[in-house]
Amino acid sequence: MKIFLIGYRCTGKTTLGKILAHHLNFDFIDTDLLIEKHLGSTIIEIIENQGWGKFRQIEKQTLFNIKNIEDTVIATGGGIIIDPDNQQFIKKNGFCIWLDADIKTIMVRLNTDNKNRALRPALTNKDLFSETNEMVKKRNPLYKNTAHIRIDTSFHTPEEIVNIIDRRLKDVRQ
Repeated sequence: MKIFLIGYRCTGKTTLGKILAHHLNFDFIDTDLLIEKHLGSTIIEIIENQGWGKFRQIEKQTLFNIKNIEDTVIATGGGIIIDPDNQQFIKKNGFCIWLDADIKTIMVRLNTDNKNRALRPALTNKDLFSETNEMVKKRNPLYKNTAHIRIDTSFHTPEEIVNIIDRRLKDVRQ
């Protein structure tokens, strides 16, 4: 079984993915880290040097290359669902969990994690709040369309969220 984690920045995909993978005795893959390792460049460097279009092509190929793996939790980049082919791939090739959070929570997380600014390229030329608000509104329908279930990560600890996911997975497996 593959479990895909989708959602906007700072909703917990990587943090929860690692904990969930350990809990389930699965492997863990972060698609952004896989891209960086394969190309020897950061996401910001790839986008600065090759542009968003090329990055989205690389992201798609990375996703499609993991088709044959099993027993893995996969944390995806927040924009992976922009491409309808990626949406279909995720829905057909695993169980998809949309990790969601309210704007206030996302903003607190973005503003309190110093590495976020250094590692996350701007998506627009707007200020962080306006960009986040706009992108969440655009992407939420895509996350909803792609996911099998939605989990709000705003008010629970990572361990509580993993327990919620585990209960939901048991329902699916039966």
